[in-house]
Amino acid sequence: MGSVTGYLAGCSNDKIEPPKINITSADSIPSQESFNTTVTFSDSGRVKAILVAGRIRVFTKFNYTLIDSNAKVDFYKDGVYSSTLTGRRGKIFDATKDVEVYEDVKLVSQDGSVLTTNKLLWVNKTQRIKSDEFVHITTKTDDIQGYGFEADQNLKNYVIYKVSGQVQK
Repeated sequence: MGSVTGYLAGCSNDKIEPPKINITSADSIPSQESFNTTVTFSDSGRVKAILVAGRIRVFTKFNYTLIDSNAKVDFYKDGVYSSTLTGRRGKIFDATKDVEVYEDVKLVSQDGSVLTTNKLLWVNKTQRIKSDEFVHITTKTDDIQGYGFEADQNLKNYVIYKVSGQVQK
């Protein structure tokens, strides 16, 4: 029978560097990217909303667009300004044009009513807003808090599902 002899040499003071790997996958690269951008949502020539953002990244493969660097959406009903929504970041669902806004979300209606929450969804088709998070609404007569919320985009008609707070009559 034959024998196998091996010789292993090395220096214990040598540092072994891991191989450099490109961790950026094709899925993490947007198909489009723009800075200081304005996007207008309209239907039959009527403006429904105007979005302004510091950075927008379109991911065509996943059918969504990410909004970075602050988002501001001005809403219009029948061509008339109704409210402004702001937040730190967001997402547009490309198929429906629904807009979800996250972090330090604030909606201010034309009459001065204010809604604050951490996440809010604007449904393009119905022009309604909703959240399943904690919300706080302040109007001229109400100061209401709760969890879960749905309203028209101008905060005239709203429902808070688990409510707490004060309503003045």
